[in-house]
Amino acid sequence: MDLLSGYGSDNSDNEPNANQTSAPIPTASTILRLNANPSVSLAYQGSMNATSSPKNTSTSLVVAGAPTASSKLANADRYAYNPSAPLPGPTPAPVHSGTFKQTNWNTGSVGAAGVYEKVAYDGATFDFHYDQYNSTGKTEAPGGGGTITEGDGKLGIERHTAIKRPSVMNSAPIASGEEPPKKKKKKKNKGPYVATDDDLEGDDGQFGIFTKPSQKELDLMEDSMTSVQKGELQEFQLQNRDEIEEKEKAKAHQLDDDNDTSVDRMLERKLSHLLPPRMAPGAVAGPSSTTFHGSSVRDYQGRSWIHPPSGVRPSDDHKCYVPTRCAGTIKNAHSKGVHAVRFFPGTGHLLLSAGLDGVVKVWDVKRRKVMRTYKGHTAAVRDVAWNGDGTRFVSVSYDRWVRLWDTETGECIKTFTTRRVPYCCKFYPLDDNFFVVGQSDNRVVCYDVEKGTVCQEYNHHLAAVNTVTFTEDAKKMVTTSDDKKVMVWEWDIGVPVKYISEPDMHSMPAVAVHPDGEYMALQSMDNEIKVYAAKDRYQIIRKKAFKGHQAAGFACEISFAASGRYMVGGDGNGRLWVWDWDKGRVLTKFNAHRKGPTRGVEWSPVDPCLVA
Repeated sequence: MDLLSGYGSDNSDNEPNANQTSAPIPTASTILRLNANPSVSLAYQGSMNATSSPKNTSTSLVVAGAPTASSKLANADRYAYNPSAPLPGPTPAPVHSGTFKQTNWNTGSVGAAGVYEKVAYDGATFDFHYDQYNSTGKTEAPGGGGTITEGDGKLGIERHTAIKRPSVMNSAPIASGEEPPKKKKKKKNKGPYVATDDDLEGDDGQFGIFTKPSQKELDLMEDSMTSVQKGELQEFQLQNRDEIEEKEKAKAHQLDDDNDTSVDRMLERKLSHLLPPRMAPGAVAGPSSTTFHGSSVRDYQGRSWIHPPSGVRPSDDHKCYVPTRCAGTIKNAHSKGVHAVRFFPGTGHLLLSAGLDGVVKVWDVKRRKVMRTYKGHTAAVRDVAWNGDGTRFVSVSYDRWVRLWDTETGECIKTFTTRRVPYCCKFYPLDDNFFVVGQSDNRVVCYDVEKGTVCQEYNHHLAAVNTVTFTEDAKKMVTTSDDKKVMVWEWDIGVPVKYISEPDMHSMPAVAVHPDGEYMALQSMDNEIKVYAAKDRYQIIRKKAFKGHQAAGFACEISFAASGRYMVGGDGNGRLWVWDWDKGRVLTKFNAHRKGPTRGVEWSPVDPCLVA
């Protein structure tokens, strides 16, 4: 009690003016009752100076206790009297300051609303209790004086007991004791609304959107219908309609053709001045013909003319020699240049030649005589390839057609096209039903002979594909292109497994695999033959390089002897070069052709020193 008796302050700064009536100092019970908005009696108000006000109210929480009769009853029974009951007198606005310093003040002052008590109360705590009171209607009293509930008037806030303040979870005022309304779920539209008989009843149905049309409206609708809608067309109208439909179909087909032509123009824009005219969509291959130049199609034993003669068999002894002279020349073999030559697989007794005059011929190597001529291409033939047993071969031409021929009869079995210019071709070594073609649209396509369609595409090059070569027992495929890149593919998988591209690389338009299958030689456009490994990592072998010839600007082919000891290749000056494979030096060279480059080169698979 001694401590409570010293609760008042002796500081003269906090005392009221001399003219004012001194207010009784609140007791401990009065302090515990936090009343921030009391009423003031008229008698006490009359003795107060209007100009008096508490000091430092902007930084403190003010607790006021009115010096009325209620203060006398507080000590006896503080709960018997309701301090929130209205009394005559002014009700000052609640004193609210957002910031309070944590300072203990033991002084008090008398103001218009009673005794103002300064309490150590920080801003964060005040905001917490203020928000809690607004949201729940009750909070803890300052100083631990119990709990403040709605209607007590202890925080000086005018509130209605039936209304709760909106909170974060409840944005709208809700009556006390009521649950917040539940959100209505939107009904999903399961279909268009259909009018029923109930909708058409009454005045709303008579004037609403569901009103049944009148007979006058029905008559007007019937008069506005066309004969097509009524289904009443005469014969000449039906004929005109059919003609219009045919014209529209022809116009749509023409638009498709124009689109296809635009695609062709886009793909071949860089080489359009070098390629033949574009093929019209839906074009059909021209007729083919053949001429046999031999004495008889079958010999006295009934064997076909493509059968190897007696004594000519695949040899196991691959001992080869360096050619020393030109054994013979076939003049006027084609009316134009010869672009490629291929020996018959295994025996080499026949030679297949592709001419720039659009004609393919098969020659007897021993007698140097043409045996059969195959005609059907309308432009230069770029490449030819035998199948595994030599009974068929495929030819590709600048006329954008790929033709499959029967070697013995000369019949054109099938024709294929993708409307692109084919550059090279090769049969799949493990299955003659498939062959691949490198094209001008940067792709390699694989054809199925039986179905006559494209069964696989290899599309990763950025320029025309020049060569296709099989390695690792036909498990992988190597392609070269004008984009100066070499790509290695798994068979029948359209994604390359190896991508070879170096800043110093040039285009490599000719490739040959060494007979042992370990290496492959590539004719580079920098007058050099590069050597790469033909399996595993396919890395370049920089120690092996063959130079001396001038092949830049020409796709001069290269070939290996059956023993693998020698390599032969042509150049742009018409010469034939022979290199030693192991030592990498030039062994000999011949002036093979006087006019033009030596483009196609092939070493016989049986004859030890025969090169065509």
